[in-house]
Amino acid sequence: MPFGRGKKFGSDWSNVTNSLLGGWQVTLIEKITSGFAFPLIDSNNTSGVSFNTGGNGNSFERPDQVAGCNPYANQTKTHYINNACFAQPATGKLGNASRVPVYGPDFVNTDFSVIKQFKLPWENMGLNFRAEFFNLFNHAQFGMPVNDINAPSGFGAVNSTVNNPPLVQFGLKLTF
Repeated sequence: MPFGRGKKFGSDWSNVTNSLLGGWQVTLIEKITSGFAFPLIDSNNTSGVSFNTGGNGNSFERPDQVAGCNPYANQTKTHYINNACFAQPATGKLGNASRVPVYGPDFVNTDFSVIKQFKLPWENMGLNFRAEFFNLFNHAQFGMPVNDINAPSGFGAVNSTVNNPPLVQFGLKLTF
């Protein structure tokens, strides 16, 4: 920051004032990503075709995607996918939805820290203070929505968060 001796502001500060107010550093880490693509499934496979190639005993198929329907319309924080856009395929038919027809919630996170190095009066000794703030603005990061159109817990519902609440961490380091 531009405060303290040899800086734009406070170049004429006393030793005590400069030790307290000069030489602070700030860091900001901002992470913004779009949501991950994820598949939708129909766990009630009525197509007559077995897809058990993964060895897990599941034989899921894709749902039908309704043409012209926006899967993100009427979105809320707890309900992410528009249920009206996906349906169970007709008996004996495979669903027409693409492999990953929707994207999950986006991710926005801000981490911030302030750091100050204090010079100690002994030769080659210093004290480093830092305060770190994780998830500074308490922005909730939602998990993936329920992806089974037959799920009893609600297709398209978001039931989890994937980040920590705001955390504050202080550190003090003696260097010699």
